[in-house]
Amino acid sequence: MSANRTESLHFYDYLCRKIGSEKEVKGRRLTFLAIDNFNEGQMSSGSKSEGLDLKGSDIDVMFVDFRLKVYEFETEADKSHKSVLFMDREDTHPCFTRLYLRNSSDSPNENYLNMLEPNGRKHQLSHELYKQFHFEFLKTRTYLKKIHGPCLSDKDDNLDVAVCFKCDNWLSDVVQWIYRPRYPWISDEIIYKITMSGVLFVPIGFKDSLHKDLEWRISFSVAEKFLIFSFNHTQLLCYALLKIVLKEIIEKEEDLKGLLCSYYLKTLIFWISDEIDPTFWRPDNTTDCFMSCLQRLLYCVEYSVLLHYFIPDFNFFDLRLSAELDTKKKLTSLLTNLYQQGIECFSSSETLHDFNNCSTKIDKPLNTNSRLVHDILKIPCSCQFISTEKSIPKLLNCMLYHSKTELCRAIFLCHLARAHQFYTSPYNQYKENNKQQYYKYTSDLSHLVIGVYSDAVVGWLMLASFFYVKKNYFTALDIIHYALSKLTDEKCDNLFSDKIHNKLIFSPKQESAIEMMKNQKLISTLKAFTITQFQFESDSQIIPKELYQDIIGRKNKFHPLAFAHFLRFLCYYHLHDRVSSEDAMLQLTVVCKEIIRTGMVYDQVGYIHMKSSVFWGIAAHMMGKTNTANAFFKKLAKFDKKNLTSAAKRIRGLKMDQ
Repeated sequence: MSANRTESLHFYDYLCRKIGSEKEVKGRRLTFLAIDNFNEGQMSSGSKSEGLDLKGSDIDVMFVDFRLKVYEFETEADKSHKSVLFMDREDTHPCFTRLYLRNSSDSPNENYLNMLEPNGRKHQLSHELYKQFHFEFLKTRTYLKKIHGPCLSDKDDNLDVAVCFKCDNWLSDVVQWIYRPRYPWISDEIIYKITMSGVLFVPIGFKDSLHKDLEWRISFSVAEKFLIFSFNHTQLLCYALLKIVLKEIIEKEEDLKGLLCSYYLKTLIFWISDEIDPTFWRPDNTTDCFMSCLQRLLYCVEYSVLLHYFIPDFNFFDLRLSAELDTKKKLTSLLTNLYQQGIECFSSSETLHDFNNCSTKIDKPLNTNSRLVHDILKIPCSCQFISTEKSIPKLLNCMLYHSKTELCRAIFLCHLARAHQFYTSPYNQYKENNKQQYYKYTSDLSHLVIGVYSDAVVGWLMLASFFYVKKNYFTALDIIHYALSKLTDEKCDNLFSDKIHNKLIFSPKQESAIEMMKNQKLISTLKAFTITQFQFESDSQIIPKELYQDIIGRKNKFHPLAFAHFLRFLCYYHLHDRVSSEDAMLQLTVVCKEIIRTGMVYDQVGYIHMKSSVFWGIAAHMMGKTNTANAFFKKLAKFDKKNLTSAAKRIRGLKMDQ
């Protein structure tokens, strides 16, 4: 074996441990795929959904607005459908288009009328007004607090959400891509799927256009995801290495920040893959593969040429680099220096700085279960779980399609069980006969029983809440006590991790517990050692009536331990067992004190803690401790400036009672 081949294999093994093995990458992808299946029109994009979990990677989500469908030509549209948009690329830059309605009466609702600008017989849709409309709607309901390019983002730019339109057909001027000469790294099946996926239109115009507010960028995000998933693991690692070079080496230079972006690197890898024999991308050739990619990047920067992969008329570097000659010179010099160093250049990166300190022989096997559990818990549900009548069969079909391995089955089964937790029949304002009531009872019960397989605790608490609402208090108590027995220190609780900011650290006890199950199936590990978020759907039939005032929109998450003791209190209260009620309230007091000690802050964790602390005030009021409850609600209301809890309402209710 040559020295270079030995070095490459060692480097490949090191990267698998640092960046992720093939199995870990697949696990991350499948988790995002399962989450996407809960929401019609949602598609996760960006590095995380591609399977890479690198420093600085954000979460990208795209939502398709189905209220208006896009067609390239008016002749393509079904004349019976009025709510359609058409493309107008006259005097637009490649990769951009204007979108118009033929008549303002074709608008699906009045909100869209305010986003239109007339131009002859056409009514063009302003992307700025469209984006602003969604921002105003979402900023008080979600973590999205600002507009960032085509996206709505959280305050730290860790979550980007783009609302976009879709054209189901492949565009006429991109047909050439299908027949472009290339090495066979993409199968005919993938090419077919790409062309059937159509294109998206995101709300941003070409920055130097006179009418940029009316332009929309043509996005191939769906197609690019298919291409990334077609990479072998060496290709994917080289893509990751380029991203590390960009984020951890190039952008350390303040004047080089923003000059390049991850999308350029992805485009670069696509072009290289077209031109290089697929057998080149091998573990024992990892070093040469990366150096070839770095060399191509240097060439592209030096000559200011990087063409869009699907629309080559668009050169990303045409204006960006030619206008910044001094910056370009500095970037070229830096890339030349990195190329001369080879893989030693990573000694100055944060992620891979310890490469030279690692033994050339790595014997310790990976605990795949531990790393997969960590990765799966660290991936946030970028949108809330919205389990509908359609989402469960959709997820089931997806699971059957992908479940060729134990890993696929484990991830999809967990998410399928999670979906069943959320799908219970909504309340019906009309009186139902006994048969209808029995059908709803058995249907809800069956969903919740399946839901207990999603995690160690929350599924059981959902089931207990169901029996409490049905006034079957003894069964509810049995289930609550079982759930409490599972709430032990070694559980990997993903409710209180800061998943948006990518901070999830296992305690030594948790690591040890998962290590003991390293030979178990992943589904068993996830079921035994994880606690998922506890939340109610706003119209669910399993919400205790005492909490109706606290079910506000979609912000219905609660601390599972606090809810368990509160539900235990409610059961004993209705059984007129005052001694046990007092004991349950005492346990609730201990939990709520711990919750308050952690701080009333307005992040994901603080909001859940604040929502859960209201349980104690409700219990105090029910036990006749009106003054104590009033004082508690006043204290809580002082912290609750955004009215996330029912504290203020309950204060008014207590005054009326007096």
